[in-house]
Amino acid sequence: MRKLIIVGLVLFNSIWSYSQNNESISLELRYPLPLGNNFINKAGYVGLFDIGADYNLIKANKFSFGVLLNSSFLRFNELEVNLFIISPKIKAEYEISLNKLSIIPQIGIGYSNWRFQAPDITYTDEHGVHTIKSRLNYNGLTAKGATKILINNDKNLKWYFNLAYEFTRLERPENLISNFSYNQNIQLFYPGIGLIWSFGG
Repeated sequence: MRKLIIVGLVLFNSIWSYSQNNESISLELRYPLPLGNNFINKAGYVGLFDIGADYNLIKANKFSFGVLLNSSFLRFNELEVNLFIISPKIKAEYEISLNKLSIIPQIGIGYSNWRFQAPDITYTDEHGVHTIKSRLNYNGLTAKGATKILINNDKNLKWYFNLAYEFTRLERPENLISNFSYNQNIQLFYPGIGLIWSFGG
């Protein structure tokens, strides 16, 4: 938890420090769809929603470099398991202008924290009532590829459609004898919508 707070504070400080430099921030709402041969997809986890924000720290012609942060929520209904993913990344993108539209390919890489939570298990024996906390916490390295289709309908506020793919390599679970890609290589596809707000100038 301390690590997540520190990451959040660093990202917030970056946005605050550079917010006066004619920059912009993107906010988006996406739907997480599990893909591939892994336990998230095969077990039947269902995406609920994903929220994200990204900020350009450096602009050079059509290129932009910055940071982004997104949080995903999924659920495995059969066992009532909730999954919360938080993933800060650094990113690079390039804007291709086409009259009223712009296409913005984006790549990113960063850290992700996966938190699984199930209902607590309570049982009674001769020593009393006991509760087992059903929580797991894993870290991973995440790579992202995405494309924004931007509608240039306003100078300061622009809407866009977004398609993104993220691959995460999770740390090895403690109960595995060897690396097993089924439990470590996770793929998610994210269709979504968002807006870019330009400020400072």
